[in-house]
Amino acid sequence: MTLNIDRIVALAILAFSVGYGYLAWIHPLLPFEQRMPFKPNTLPLGLAVLGIIFSLATLVFESRDDLPEDAQGWRAFDWTRTLALVVLMVAYALLLRPLGYIPSTIAFLVIGGVVLGERKLWLLGLVATIVAIGTWYIVQQGLGIYLVPLPAFLGLN
Repeated sequence: MTLNIDRIVALAILAFSVGYGYLAWIHPLLPFEQRMPFKPNTLPLGLAVLGIIFSLATLVFESRDDLPEDAQGWRAFDWTRTLALVVLMVAYALLLRPLGYIPSTIAFLVIGGVVLGERKLWLLGLVATIVAIGTWYIVQQGLGIYLVPLPAFLGLN
């Protein structure tokens, strides 16, 4: 068993996942959270378990070094597009409250689609509008979580 970059990264992810899972496991719960079916540490525990499973699978199974150049991963990776999406996610998070959920989500989905290469703007706009309004409605009415739907300066909220 050779130590290549895949195994080094898998070991790092395994160590991180074990530590993350331990911290999620010992996270103190408030009294009313203890009887909840979905606790604040449920998702972190699930992510830690998945990280452990996948990193162990990477460590156990042999990796193939005879892959063609394009399959080596990071060499053909589009860093510019990735950086644009990260900047877009940060901008979305910062503009979510001032612009409201629906306009900021529509803008995020449309601009993200353009960055990823979609050129049918009318289709992007239609799908983004349906998704933004639909998720807002489900979160608002189904889960009872209030999201500011429109900018506050419109006075419609």
